[in-house]
Amino acid sequence: MAQTEWVFEAEYIQSCNCDYGCSCNFNGVPTGGSCEGLDGWRITKGNFGKTKLDGVKFALAFWWPRAIHLGNGTARLYVDPKASKEQADAITEITTSGKHGGAFFELVPKVCTKIHPTKMAKIDFHFSSYDSWFTIDGVGEVRSEHIKNPVTGDRFEGSLDLPGGILFKKAIITSIKSWWMKDEDLLARHSDKNGHVAKVKFGNAGCLA
Repeated sequence: MAQTEWVFEAEYIQSCNCDYGCSCNFNGVPTGGSCEGLDGWRITKGNFGKTKLDGVKFALAFWWPRAIHLGNGTARLYVDPKASKEQADAITEITTSGKHGGAFFELVPKVCTKIHPTKMAKIDFHFSSYDSWFTIDGVGEVRSEHIKNPVTGDRFEGSLDLPGGILFKKAIITSIKSWWMKDEDLLARHSDKNGHVAKVKFGNAGCLA
């Protein structure tokens, strides 16, 4: 099957259960043993073939028993119902089919033994630097803030540069004040864990910016 040409630019909010910085970004293993995450995107401009994707909001929930590359993961895609059927189908093809490139998205079916069917769910998405957040109606939420110095309470500001990154090339490092997901076997609840916020660009060739 030939790949459909696609590209999108998006605002991106990432959460996981690792300590700040996430050792997985440096070929390490999850600090809690398992890997759990809930990530959200709001596309500002994009297309999948002839289908425009501008304004589409979507999220991915993940769980792996160990490091991502060791596989046996579980995942589900959520798409905001303001998206048309054509747009929702396009996001499903991009993110979970593995058929159209995209680096990380291409890897999803290779490291997940279970991918639940795409679910339409209202997504509220607020992109505001360290104070970004999103919610998936009835499923989960992610709320970020500054990392705070445990002694002085001063707010830490910093960024992570990954020229070869497959989810982002540069992102600010945040504290996820709270995040949770509750959907079948995708179950997690965490606070004061690692987060990243970035503006990203993706296409068939992977993460472009």
